Amino acid sequence: MGKTEIREKYILGIDQGGTKTAAAVMREDGFIVGQAVAKGAYFPNEGVESAVMAIREAVEGALKSAGIHIGDIALSVAGIGGVDWPGDDALLGEALQKKLSVEEIFVCNDAVIAFYSGTLRSHGAVICAGTGMNGALIDREGRQFVYGDYMEEKAQGGSALARRAARKVFDAELGLCPPTKLTPLFLGQAAVPDVDTLLKRYMTESGFRKELRFLVPQIMMVAERGDEVACGLIFEFAEEIVDYIEAGFRRMNMNPEEEEIVLAGSVFKGTENPLTKQVIKRIGERFQGANVMRACYEPVVGACIMGLCRLHMEPAEREKGIEESAAVLGLCYG
Repeated sequence: MGKTEIREKYILGIDQGGTKTAAAVMREDGFIVGQAVAKGAYFPNEGVESAVMAIREAVEGALKSAGIHIGDIALSVAGIGGVDWPGDDALLGEALQKKLSVEEIFVCNDAVIAFYSGTLRSHGAVICAGTGMNGALIDREGRQFVYGDYMEEKAQGGSALARRAARKVFDAELGLCPPTKLTPLFLGQAAVPDVDTLLKRYMTESGFRKELRFLVPQIMMVAERGDEVACGLIFEFAEEIVDYIEAGFRRMNMNPEEEEIVLAGSVFKGTENPLTKQVIKRIGERFQGANVMRACYEPVVGACIMGLCRLHMEPAEREKGIEESAAVLGLCYG
């Protein structure tokens, strides 16, 4: 009798947001062997079909890059923006099974896979702040809580931080707070001569308000240089983020001192980021012993690592392969 061929297992990771859809293929030894990117989609607004078609395009590209077929995939994990309500995961999962012809797919909110992009543990918390903000907690039994719309508008990541900074400019003009270097920053962005004209644009042009999120790195820089008003703004924002983290741990009956807390997303990027520093400081003051991690990889890698956990394969034993292949493919978080 001939030897039975042992087929290698592959994991398909998917990360979909409004900007892009990414897919990656990971071998069971942790090496990422293929990846691809397609256009983004937000299924609550654009529909399930639009989201699924974008995912299919990214998946086909990743499979081709890896040199394998969909039948070689042991498990797929898809982190999808907008999966906020009971039944969303089943709706997307069924549609993806049909379109991709996969046997097993696990669908969750994209904040969940962001957790696994910062740690090789299977439980803990994540705050993911980009244009908006979301977060999730996973306990030792695998139960999840996603903040979703519990995070109010004034906490919505870079967009909210920029709007709040603009309000500080208006407060300074009224004398409600000290003068601030944020004022020339916003006047320059708006290409206007004074705060009155800036206020008019802010109140009458929704497109202008949306564009302000691109000022977040400069707002961070103003705070980093010691501007009193900008520093106060960063402190307030960090305090609210930690409030959410504490509430999440309380809701899930988890002890933060025994967990890892991952900070992911563009708002936390940068080694000298004052918001990241402040959040880490406040977490340390409130939860002595809690371990704060910055995301190491792009979220699509987190989806693959989550797949390892769901297949009961220890990610820590595959750390070298994950790290080396992610670096080669440009999937390290930076």
